[in-house]
Amino acid sequence: AKTMYALHSRVRYSEADEKGRLSVSGIMNYLQDCCTMQAEDLGVGLSYLAEHHIGWFVTSYQIKLLKEMPMVGESIVVKTWPYRFRGMLGYRNFTIEDQAGRVYVQADSLWILMDLDKLSPVRLPQEMLDAYTIDPQLEGEWNLRKRKLPDTMTRVYDFTVTKLHLDTNHHMNNAHYVEAARECLPRGQKISQIYVEFRKSAVLSDQVICYSVQEENQRVVALENEEKELFAVVEFTINNK
Repeated sequence: AKTMYALHSRVRYSEADEKGRLSVSGIMNYLQDCCTMQAEDLGVGLSYLAEHHIGWFVTSYQIKLLKEMPMVGESIVVKTWPYRFRGMLGYRNFTIEDQAGRVYVQADSLWILMDLDKLSPVRLPQEMLDAYTIDPQLEGEWNLRKRKLPDTMTRVYDFTVTKLHLDTNHHMNNAHYVEAARECLPRGQKISQIYVEFRKSAVLSDQVICYSVQEENQRVVALENEEKELFAVVEFTINNK
């Protein structure tokens, strides 16, 4: 579709894992950066949002890792497009491809527009709706519905949110939740899908406790505070092939 937004890049050393491939946090940051750049180019970016005291918060991602990730220096194209807006919600797809159009990553995501003064959801202004063009949703099995946590989970480790974790909203950046959850994965497990659901924003000095359990081919991780309130749920689908 002609309206898809494309961000051209090369895998940087700073985005690579220990094998020199695009890392999971590299992927998540590309998704976030790509839709941010689209908004900037359409005139509904950070300064527009700040002026209107509103902000987009992602509530869930489903990310499919379809093949080995590209190596440092390889050229990639990150694409994004919204496929539905409803009230205060925005639904958005992404792909990460190589120059020849081979797809490494497909993702679905759900976002909510918030009034930053009242900290409550707010309907999209007509200006924003007019700025975007809707394209068809990616084909395939997608499920952004909230997950029910397993009854018994093991406490794996905890950490404290520091300044290094924060983004422009003064919350822990989305990629950090997934990186924290990945610490609960046994070494060498290959991930074919990541589902992440954000419930409550972790802020500076919050204590984050990571609980985990393996269920068949899935590793479920819950990130909670000391009061058992949930920051995020991360579900890794393991590919043992």
